[in-house]
Amino acid sequence: MKQKIKYLILIVIAICLEYFRDYLFININLQIDFLENTANNLEQFNNTDSNIHSFINNVDISKLNSFKWILSILFSLLYFLIGIIFSNFFFSKSLHKSFSIIFFVGGIVILSFSFLIFLFGKHLSLENQTNFYFVSLELSHYIQSSLYPITFLLIFYSINIKKI
Repeated sequence: MKQKIKYLILIVIAICLEYFRDYLFININLQIDFLENTANNLEQFNNTDSNIHSFINNVDISKLNSFKWILSILFSLLYFLIGIIFSNFFFSKSLHKSFSIIFFVGGIVILSFSFLIFLFGKHLSLENQTNFYFVSLELSHYIQSSLYPITFLLIFYSINIKKI
């Protein structure tokens, strides 16, 4: 029973992080959009939530973009940590070690593909650059979400179900 409570707590933390991440990024993007439109002399209502707005009100666009990069790395690390902790609770020591290696390498491979797709898109027409950017963005979003540990855990479990 205690083991199930640990799993439940990790799942609830992952879900809460997911919503918190979306909340932060949506509001930072709304602030960036507002600042860009204001700089272009376009009238716009600032839709940034007041809780976030109070923290980022006087921050310029470049610093907001840098902050988004920092948050991306932070959330990627948090979801990596959740996957490792869940694996430690669920798998034997040897399977946990195997999972940790596969999970880490898999994340690095996905992020590398994301970066390569982004770089490749830079050499294409503007329309294709945008398309490649969004593919790259979705791959990086995958690493920054609960889907990353969930899919790796489920696939690893299904492959090793007889060993557990």
